[in-house]
Formats: sequence, C-alpha cells, structure tokens
Amino acid sequence: MAWTASTDNVKVVSYTVWAPNGPLTTVADPQTTATLTGLRPGTAYQIRVRAFDAAYNGSADAVVDVTTQPDVSAPPAPTGLAVGTTVLGEPVDGITASKVLLRWTNVSDDLGRVSYEVLVDGVVTANAFDTRPQGTPYGPASTVWVRQLDPSTTYQFRVRAVDASGNRSAPSDPLTVTTDPGSGDVTPPTAATLTSAVDGGTGSCPEELWLRWTGSTDNADPAAAIEYEVRVNGTIIEVVPGATQTITYTETTGTINVTIVAVDSAGNAAAPSNAIPVFINVGGSCLP
Repeated sequence: MAWTASTDNVKVVSYTVWAPNGPLTTVADPQTTATLTGLRPGTAYQIRVRAFDAAYNGSADAVVDVTTQPDVSAPPAPTGLAVGTTVLGEPVDGITASKVLLRWTNVSDDLGRVSYEVLVDGVVTANAFDTRPQGTPYGPASTVWVRQLDPSTTYQFRVRAVDASGNRSAPSDPLTVTTDPGSGDVTPPTAATLTSAVDGGTGSCPEELWLRWTGSTDNADPAAAIEYEVRVNGTIIEVVPGATQTITYTETTGTINVTIVAVDSAGNAAAPSNAIPVFINVGGSCLP
C-alpha cells in the first residue's frame, strides 16, 4: 500500500494500515508505504490507513478496496500411503472385515492449511474418520480409519491433499487392501434418533458439542457392540462405542448439521439419524 503524506500542526508520528478482520501494521513517518501479509487469496478487502500524531490523535481514514489474487497452485501429493498399525501410540489391527486403517505422510502448502480426501476405488469416501483430535494441528503423518467396508473385498485406496482455496493435489500412489472375512451378517441396526445437540463450550477452539440420542438395536450385536458415528456436515468427527450420549469437539464454525449413524460390528450401517443444526461461534478462525 502507498499513500500521500499527512500533515499536522506539530508532527505526524506514524501511520497504521489494516484490513478489518485482517492483519494490521504500523510504520513511522515519513514512510508512506506498507505491506500487509497474511491475507487470504481471492478475497476482497477494504484497506484503511490512518495517520497519528505524538498525542495519538488520529486522522480520518483513507480507504481503498482491493481483491487479492486467487490461489491456483495445488499442494503436492501425499506420500507413503500404507496400512496403519497404531492409533495415538496404541497398537491396533489395521485391517478388519469392515475397516482399514490408512497412514500417510502429510504435505505442506505455501498458503496454510491442508486437509485430505480419501478415495476408495477412485471415489471420495464420506466414511473416513481422522484419528487426529479435533482442533489439534496436523502432524507429520495422518492416521485415518476407512469404515463401512464389505468383508472379503479388495479395495484400492488413494489420498489427495486439498488446500484452503480448494485446490486438489494429484492422488497418492495406490494401496490395494483386501478386508478380512466377515460373519455373514448383512442386516444393519435400526437408525438412531438424535434427541439433542447443543454448543456446550465457552467460545474457544475446538468447541464442545453435547449430544444425546436413542440407542439402536441389531439382529446380531448387543447394544454395547454398536458404534455410533458422530457426523458434522456429513464428516465423522467421533466414533462412540455403545453409549447414547457424548461430549465431543468440533473445529467447524458457523451453523453445522449434526447426525448420528449406527454401525454394527459387521460394518452394516443404519440410515443416518435426523439432523439437528447447531451454531458454533468461537470468535474467530478455528483452523489447525
């Protein structure tokens, strides 16, 4: 940004340059240029400049509208896709009749956050559960369960990175996995009913979600063996075994839709519960 110098009956001391809800910088007189960093790509901003004297009297604002250039560069493709063997440091069986645990090396992007999509036989799955706790930063690697798979079935998995502007990387190298044999049970449990969903937090990231639902029944499994997928806008954020209530956490802000999906031990999934909208406000960005 550049501007003409201000005048004062004593002396101009500094200029402050900022974008509402964005970055701010201050330069000393007589400098009349400044660079704002940390702006989002492809975004309209109203930039303001204000002069101050030694008594901190401020001038009227000079205002200009600008739009940053869009980000069109995709992040690199994830590498090292393999079957995982641990979750949060605990050993697990990474291949069952209905689930596969995937692990890969994360990538970085020049403009911030990167998320990931898991492709099953070339199609992005909605049944991926990232074991990273909500609201925590991405580490050097991701560990993700792919759920609701069929037993004794061979699948090809790939992963791709998505940056904050929606640019998608090329897919990772493929990983072919055959699930374990199943029990022969193909009947899903009854659908759960979500009875309450409220923001129970204090406006910090990640924000608490307090949930209750009616339990499902299954033709083969006892109630304790049924797993409940807690989904926010269709994405699994927690898997709750056996219980009918939970306090979980979300890093998604704004109005979210919460649903519950009951899944039995054979991987059979019930229809999603009713959706309850919840407004999540953490007073700012909530990006790991």
